[in-house]
Amino acid sequence: MGAIFHYNPDRPFRESPDLYLCYWGKERCAPLHSFGPGVRDIYKIHFIHSGRGIVKVEGETFELTGGQAFLAYPERVIFYQADEVDPWTYSWIGFNGEQVAEILSRTRLTPASPVLPMDTHLMPQLYELLNEAEESNTTRDLRLQTLLYEFMTLLVELVPASGDADSTRTQAKDAYIHRCLDFLHSHYSEEMSVGQLAAIVGLDRKYLSSLFKRATGMPPQQYLLKYRMEKACALLRNGHYSIAEVARSVGYQDALLFSKMFKKTVGTSPSDYREQWQKSDIMP
Repeated sequence: MGAIFHYNPDRPFRESPDLYLCYWGKERCAPLHSFGPGVRDIYKIHFIHSGRGIVKVEGETFELTGGQAFLAYPERVIFYQADEVDPWTYSWIGFNGEQVAEILSRTRLTPASPVLPMDTHLMPQLYELLNEAEESNTTRDLRLQTLLYEFMTLLVELVPASGDADSTRTQAKDAYIHRCLDFLHSHYSEEMSVGQLAAIVGLDRKYLSSLFKRATGMPPQQYLLKYRMEKACALLRNGHYSIAEVARSVGYQDALLFSKMFKKTVGTSPSDYREQWQKSDIMP
């Protein structure tokens, strides 16, 4: 997937707005894809969904992975590059406004220290939420602006300048969840248990299950099942693969078991799902 850009179709109400969303986008980067050293003319924050890379600012190098984010400040030199073996997939938003500097002063972020952890709710979904808001013609400007203010509020809460103990603990828990999600999304086609997942992130099995459910609303195994079936639906819509091939692609060696779990989760059999999709695709 190359870079996908969305530009705010609504211009600000005045020349110097308090806070304005300029654009947003997403990219699955090629190995060693990079920017800079160079400068941006507005604030631009990247949310890393998976993969690895580096960020260099003011003589410091940060190694980043899925579940983290970094902020490029306007007129400040920055360099960032995707890993050669495991390049990152990230989304971003670009914004400016007279209030931005004051809002950022309430966080621990600086041009020399631009890295922060992502939360588990808004930041991973912000690209999709902005896309949905863009489609609402009558309230588009209000919804886009609301999401930007919601993000800025979260930013202050997530990395406050004071750095209190509760915030630090929350960030640590979120980091564990992001590591779990990154692993599940990369290895969903393999056999795995909650115990294996807990061992990978170094947590007790029951404690991890509790954290995961609070963050995502479902236990790890249920989340994995849902994710596998979403991938299966995409493969079935493609129409080029047999049921057995789809089953193996999402972690099931037994096509009958896959069909049973698919129907239980989606509400119809894999073959019926594909047939219904093909019919809807050719309807005038």
